[in-house]
Amino acid sequence: MDPAITVSQSMDGIPFSSGGVLRTETESPIPAASDDDSAFDEWQSTRTRPLSLSALNYPIEHGRRYHAFQPGSYMLPNDEVEMERLDLMHEVLVTVVGSQLFLAPVDGGRIHRALDLGTGTGIWAIELADKFPNIQVTGNDLSPIQPHWVPQNLKFEVDDIESPWSHTMPFDFVFGRYLITAIKDFPGLVKSAYENIVPGGWVEFQDFDLNLYSDDGTLPADASSLAWDKYIIEATEQIGREPSPGPRLEGCIRAAGFRNVTKRQFKIPLGAWPKDPALREVGALYLAQMLEGLEGFSLRLMCDVLGWKAEEVRELMAKVRSEFVSGKQHIYMVYYVVYGQK
Repeated sequence: MDPAITVSQSMDGIPFSSGGVLRTETESPIPAASDDDSAFDEWQSTRTRPLSLSALNYPIEHGRRYHAFQPGSYMLPNDEVEMERLDLMHEVLVTVVGSQLFLAPVDGGRIHRALDLGTGTGIWAIELADKFPNIQVTGNDLSPIQPHWVPQNLKFEVDDIESPWSHTMPFDFVFGRYLITAIKDFPGLVKSAYENIVPGGWVEFQDFDLNLYSDDGTLPADASSLAWDKYIIEATEQIGREPSPGPRLEGCIRAAGFRNVTKRQFKIPLGAWPKDPALREVGALYLAQMLEGLEGFSLRLMCDVLGWKAEEVRELMAKVRSEFVSGKQHIYMVYYVVYGQK
């Protein structure tokens, strides 16, 4: 990929400078609740389904907590530190795409069922359910870390989205975001989405290219940050996961059979180095979540997969943090948003 990628100039999201170079400095609505409303009772019962205790028996490794259901399927932690980082990342990503929960031309007031794949803390699903009380929103994840008090039209499920889907009714909208390093078979995942969407329904995936880029020569080839990035990509590939799903999303969505496919690309600066105030603000937030997440990104992949010792990983992390915080490296990552219609 050409690091000087030209970003769409028609974006409604955060502003980008010329040339894309960052300058330095069919189902019934949710029934109303009532004592004799069996349809609502059925929906409500699915929200309060008891969890298997095994899904809550979280293992502790390298001083961090990880998911228990389908152990080893996801390499990042699920503890409080990681949950706070995920909520910060949600703020970053919503801001980047123009303070919107999704970009697909979905009329939230007219659809009835939506699915959030890999919901994490559930923050996206909660905001969707709050904004559109007419939608039955389902969020699924390997970890039952979502809050208990949520909008009435929202339920969470513990599920592996790469296993066969068992939903009994199709969705109007399927959304998947930030599944980087978590998925073995992206084409298969997108195909599952296609098979579980009503005709005319929409899918949207948002994800990263994991590579680090710079347009102005401030990222030297011997940078610790580039070495770290290379190790994370290598380890992710070794366990059969997709390290950079973003560039592949359009092809996967088209191959699954979706039409009216649209791709958007966004550069997200790592740090408050751009001149543009909006980019500087989002860059500062993105740096904050990156610093918070470095250890969680790295420990399992580099220790368990590449054979590093934990102290060696933390020594490299210290160098990477120092480079990121210095602001001397004008780094950005590329974020892809692709949506299509069945």
